[in-house]
Amino acid sequence: MRATRFRRVRLLRRAGLAVACGALVALAVVLVRDGGAAGDTDTVSMWVSVVSAVLSVCAFAVDLLRGQNPGEAAAADGRQQAADALAGAVRAQWSAEARRRRLHDPEPLDVQWTREGPPLADHAPVPPPRQADDASPGLVGLFTTLPSRRLVVLGEAGAGKSVLAVRFVLGTLERREPGEPVPVLFPLAAWNPLTTPLRDWLADRLATDYDSLSTLVDDGRTLATALLDDGLVLPVLDGFDEIPRAAHEAALRHLNTDLDDRLPALLTSRTGAWADAVRSGGPLTAAEVVGLRPLDVTAARSYLTRTARPATTVAWTRVLTNPPPPLVEALRSPLMVTLARTVYENPANDPAELTDPERFPTRRHIEERLLDAFVPTAFAAQRTWPPEAAHRWLTHLARTHGPDSPGSPRALAWWDLQATLPRPLRTLGPALLALLATAALLVPIARYGGGVIADWDSWESRVLNLAGIGTGLAFGLAYLLPATQDTPQGPRWLIRTALRTTAAASAVALLLGWLVPPLVSSRLGAVLTPRPTWYLNGCCFGLILSMMFAVAGLPRRPAPLSLPWAGSPSGPQAARVLGALLAFTGLALYGYTGTELPAATCVVTGLVLLLAGTRRTDRAPGTYVAPATALRAFARGLLRGFAACTLIGVCAGAVVGTVSGTFAAVKIHRATDWSPGTEIEGWRLGYGPNGSRTARSTTPQQTVLVERAALSSPFAVARGARIHRDTELAMYTGPLTLRHSPSTGSWVTNWPGRHPEAWRGRQVDAHNIVLALPPEVRLWLVRRDAASVIRDAVAPLLAFGVLVGTIGGCASGVYRALNTPSDTIRATSPRTTLRTDRTATLIRSAVAALLAGAVCLLLIAATGRDSTLGTMHTELWVPVGTSALALSAWGRTATARVWLALTGRAPWRLMTFLDDAHRHGVLRQSGAHYEFRHEHLRHRLAATSPESPPTGPRAALRQNA
Repeated sequence: MRATRFRRVRLLRRAGLAVACGALVALAVVLVRDGGAAGDTDTVSMWVSVVSAVLSVCAFAVDLLRGQNPGEAAAADGRQQAADALAGAVRAQWSAEARRRRLHDPEPLDVQWTREGPPLADHAPVPPPRQADDASPGLVGLFTTLPSRRLVVLGEAGAGKSVLAVRFVLGTLERREPGEPVPVLFPLAAWNPLTTPLRDWLADRLATDYDSLSTLVDDGRTLATALLDDGLVLPVLDGFDEIPRAAHEAALRHLNTDLDDRLPALLTSRTGAWADAVRSGGPLTAAEVVGLRPLDVTAARSYLTRTARPATTVAWTRVLTNPPPPLVEALRSPLMVTLARTVYENPANDPAELTDPERFPTRRHIEERLLDAFVPTAFAAQRTWPPEAAHRWLTHLARTHGPDSPGSPRALAWWDLQATLPRPLRTLGPALLALLATAALLVPIARYGGGVIADWDSWESRVLNLAGIGTGLAFGLAYLLPATQDTPQGPRWLIRTALRTTAAASAVALLLGWLVPPLVSSRLGAVLTPRPTWYLNGCCFGLILSMMFAVAGLPRRPAPLSLPWAGSPSGPQAARVLGALLAFTGLALYGYTGTELPAATCVVTGLVLLLAGTRRTDRAPGTYVAPATALRAFARGLLRGFAACTLIGVCAGAVVGTVSGTFAAVKIHRATDWSPGTEIEGWRLGYGPNGSRTARSTTPQQTVLVERAALSSPFAVARGARIHRDTELAMYTGPLTLRHSPSTGSWVTNWPGRHPEAWRGRQVDAHNIVLALPPEVRLWLVRRDAASVIRDAVAPLLAFGVLVGTIGGCASGVYRALNTPSDTIRATSPRTTLRTDRTATLIRSAVAALLAGAVCLLLIAATGRDSTLGTMHTELWVPVGTSALALSAWGRTATARVWLALTGRAPWRLMTFLDDAHRHGVLRQSGAHYEFRHEHLRHRLAATSPESPPTGPRAALRQNA
């Protein structure tokens, strides 16, 4: 009650501080924006509000960082009370599992055992082996009488070892007195004895599965470690055979050294795996070893008749009175007995069919029948998933997640779903998702962002440009990204990436030079753009994006991410504080400067961090990354990314500029060099006082003076030109003179119109008017030596390469610093791992966009808004965050889930379906993986040849109805 009351008061206090902080920040923003025209009183009020807002944020931060719940400290002092609480949690957990497996409906299946001696044990069984003993509660009683308190339970596949482990846990809890050890079941498939000692792994697993045990006690240990050291935990180690064979010797060594008088244990394993391990690493010293015996027909008949419905009881009695030999052999396995019970509970199934010698001549045929009918029967009692569809979906998963998949042989990993896609879709799917994520931000910003990004001149141009970006991304994702996170990314890999990027850019440059050579220069902003150029520019843009992601280390097959602060008790609090400060900074930035995009980036990043620190995600001890380690990784990634991206960007830019410039030079010098005074299509050619070429119109020209918010000066365009403009300042009809300005290095004209008054007679940019001239006039006007043509084409692209290096360095630093792999073995569940990866991906993308945006603002301030790069800073900065979302494990899995659902190979709500399959006993869970209940079931599903599923959206929707 005390802890609950404390939490309620703390939540109310935080809510009040948050409301006050938000109100004061909003007031400060309003006063800052409007306070410039007010008097001294308003100025004082403004600063008072700002100071109050800052104090509120600081108070909020202090509250977040305050001490822990006093109830946790009390629990740390009362370890026996913590053990009693753990016993209650374990009892609730495994009682629910026993109900799901129907172990006590109405009573468990009796499995008998015998004691084993050498070579499986290090001593002969004492007392001598009896004919048979009941497995439970006999094993519970046997365990309490063992001097060493070490017991090994062996059996073949399907003998019931895991079920016995569950029954042992529940039976021990029934006999347990307050303060005695608590039996806790640990799946050994999640242990890597080559890297982690047994005690450390047990403590980490306890802290992960039972979050209250992660509390630190007075001596700096976790409560989980303290319970293990005090002998208040009894590990039940299930599945020694799940450990890789190469680690068996190390596992036995840890078992012998880490288990002592204060840490007893029960261990289960397949007989063959244990025999092989003992031969190589020696036995578990002083351990009693028992082997589970196959069932006899009497035990099987007794269990099936007791657990069946009345009508089925008669059928089972008739079948098992004189069963055929194949059925007797099949029912010697507890797994097959439980499957038979489940399958023939369905009134549509009759167990008498199992006596048909033609259909079931051998034990294998009977087992296949039970395995085939199990999944439809398990899903028949609910209406969420059609049984036939559930069987087909699980069959597809069994086929695509076979023994070659990562993890254990039966592993179903959600991040490996992308491997089920056809090979082309593994590239096209993420590329399309990245394009959609980028377009979802770029299109609204270009349309309504006040000119921070240049808008397209028409919807056709927008489609062509986005299609080009998708093409470049698809090529880059297929040929530039490393295969996995472990792929070596040394100098050779960087050189190969640079060559591939440059080769692809060269192909685009050939098309640019052939279709639209840069006759004037390679200006990148505020320029007339022909339709083919929109597509080709998009190809280069997508190629550069994928190159930056490759240098940043984003692989084609990403693993799930964890949060960098996952192993730190104060990590979520620090994330909340940082998020609140960033959100406040964004609001203040908007209030002082009125810049919307940088302010929105700050606020969004802050909110993402704030929510990530508030929400409960998968907690995996040991994955904590210290700030110093993260900063070092960021510095290494930043330097590597800047050097590599700059080098590749400059090289690719130089190649594109040289190739396209060469085409332009050839075209210019092939044109006729007209004499001064020649008049062509209403334009008279001539030379100016400084010897530069000029063109003066002899007929009235309709010219419009336009401006963009992102540029400091307006520019002139011909009326009707397809180019985006924010505002038309004035229109002029009359003669016009075009000349080259040595001071600006561009084509200009003196604005002859009367309006606007501020620009009358002043020099304005006429680059776009030159591009709209008749071809012969344009070619004569821009005629110059070939070196100058190529230089004018290359120079802007070299500047773009430096911009690419700067943004790519920021992205590489962030992605490498926040690249914390998720511990999928110790994960709480697959769904929590998916949520954690999604959260970590959003954080990483938001921070990368924030840092890249800050650098871009500095570059814009340094180069000015009228540089040849135009708005490329922002156009390159935004996709750094959005496109990377599709390249994460979460993003690629989303693509795979859509494809599988559309083709009828999986439901739309795949994770919910897998959870239900786990609840119905078809699957079991191991860390972040699902596994089929038994290897026999997975093999049978994979060997099944169901009818081809209907495809298409309508069929998929009908199956999920």
